[in-house]
Amino acid sequence: MRYGGRQPGDVSYPGVPAAAQAELLALVAEVAARVGVAGPDAVLLTGFGTIRSWASRRRRLLLVGLPLLQCLTVDEVRALVAHELAVVDHRRAHLVVRLRALYEEAVDPLSLAPSARAETIARATHDFAVALERKADQAASSASGLHTAARAVVKADLAAFEFADLAFDVEEQVWQRTSAAVQDLHAGWREAVRAGAVVAALDDDTRTALMARHPSLAGAIASLSPAHVALRVADAVPLVPLPPDLERELARHVLRREGDQWVTFAALPAGPDWLERQARAVTDQVATLLRRPPAGPAEVVEVLLTRLDELVAANWPAQPEPPAEPEELDGTPSVVVVAEAALTARGWRRVHPAAAGVLQGPEGEQHNLTLLARAALDSPAALAVLLELLSRDQLST
Repeated sequence: MRYGGRQPGDVSYPGVPAAAQAELLALVAEVAARVGVAGPDAVLLTGFGTIRSWASRRRRLLLVGLPLLQCLTVDEVRALVAHELAVVDHRRAHLVVRLRALYEEAVDPLSLAPSARAETIARATHDFAVALERKADQAASSASGLHTAARAVVKADLAAFEFADLAFDVEEQVWQRTSAAVQDLHAGWREAVRAGAVVAALDDDTRTALMARHPSLAGAIASLSPAHVALRVADAVPLVPLPPDLERELARHVLRREGDQWVTFAALPAGPDWLERQARAVTDQVATLLRRPPAGPAEVVEVLLTRLDELVAANWPAQPEPPAEPEELDGTPSVVVVAEAALTARGWRRVHPAAAGVLQGPEGEQHNLTLLARAALDSPAALAVLLELLSRDQLST
């Protein structure tokens, strides 16, 4: 995750009081009573996509990530709250939290290189960590049911990644154009989810890792389908709108901008020029394969969706042979960039600046290019729709 920030076990992990969020506080109290654990001493909102408990010798905190509140259902949030309250339901909660953090750091698959110390810590804390996770998983199931708890931990993991990805892309693009940070980052995330621009995919590696991390939920996680893990705004925990100062503070958690230069999505110029640059780079790669300029964006997209392995080989001949399995070779992000750049040049606009690939035309026609591109990989009918859309009025552009 590119916007990891400080770990939730860190005493300086940032948060703002959730005192105004009456619905959230009531949910936390109800969950604590339902699963028979002590409520936290305080509930904090954070800008990161996580729900996490933390404890010192004197206080137990529950840190609730705003991105998850914006795309998980009430019952799914209830399961995650129960999971984390169970972690600190211990007389020496501060030691439990510390041991948990040590174990997670030792087995972190993103570590650059395993060390002898990490392996020693992992062995010494493994049994403790497994027992703690089973207890927490069981609390999550008690709060919302086994299958809801399984959906919750999977969707939370996917949402954390997708939010970090959106934050990175938006920040990079806006910073290049304005030298400012996006104040309403989380509102943009909510609108991107609402528009269907956030399309999370549960791959086999993620599923296997989550089944290992949550042994009591493993069977239910194994049975989840793509429809089960779709992120959506409906049935979310009702939230009181944040004042601008707290909105900036939560964005600062993620973007790590300490200056005073802030901008809102509404104030951004229309028509992101970076799209045109990226689309031009992809078009040049297709020209290398064809040994001529492509006839237009429709031909570029058709090559990306039907001849991607040839495209890779033509542009990077020193690379190993392209993967044989189609799922290992995905050109849909480039398809979305090319298609969005072409339609933007014809007057189409995103339904929200953060909703990449979800465009509305001058006459009100709307398309989700990400879903259309993914469907076009397997469906000739979807491919025909996409190519017709890009070929339309081609001579006038």
